[in-house]
Amino acid sequence: MEASTFRWVLVIIALLLALAIYFYGQHQSRLRRRSAIDTFTREEIDSAFVEDEQLRSELDNLNQILRENEVEEDLDDIQINPARDAQTTPFSLPDPQIYVHQAIAQREPKRLINYHLRHDDFRLITGEEAAAAVEQMAIELNADGLLEVRESGDVAFQIASLTDPGDFNSIQDLDFSTLGFNCFIDLDACENPGLAYETLLKKIDGLVRLLNVKVYKSSEDLLTISDVTEIRKSLQ
Repeated sequence: MEASTFRWVLVIIALLLALAIYFYGQHQSRLRRRSAIDTFTREEIDSAFVEDEQLRSELDNLNQILRENEVEEDLDDIQINPARDAQTTPFSLPDPQIYVHQAIAQREPKRLINYHLRHDDFRLITGEEAAAAVEQMAIELNADGLLEVRESGDVAFQIASLTDPGDFNSIQDLDFSTLGFNCFIDLDACENPGLAYETLLKKIDGLVRLLNVKVYKSSEDLLTISDVTEIRKSLQ
């Protein structure tokens, strides 16, 4: 074969290889584009489906809120007893009745020192709470069902319940509860009022810490330091 003919054969082979490589590259590019388009389309569809579900859920919640508001507005328009509704609200209840034990009610108020230990919101003290506090403060139950503290063999002060029937006979029962403690000193029956009052203050301080209650006078005003100072002076 002549040299010139051989060169032409090589040129033709080179052209065919170049064309083959070019068309193969074009074919691969089309395949990649088609795959990318298919993938993108599926992601868009999936995304749109999720967004539609979320939107539908939010619209359902909004419709429910609107329906509830409409019901509340309709109820607000109904006034069965406007006069009484104006005086009280369903969220405000009257204070519960505080029970006064006969041991206190039968005595002259001026000859008594009595303080109420209770929660400011009239929350009940359970029997478990009361019994634990009484035991820890070494306060005993007497024959009349009242709690009492003795000092040098004499009764310093007694405690009645602020809930009917006013005693602590059933303090160990599971269903026992009380509005609070009515701590009182009968000045006519007390041998040493000054010592009894100091004992009362000491025990009250412990009960306040254990039960997280506040101390009120019989008038239902909070006990103050000036009140304590005045009583101390009167007992000297």
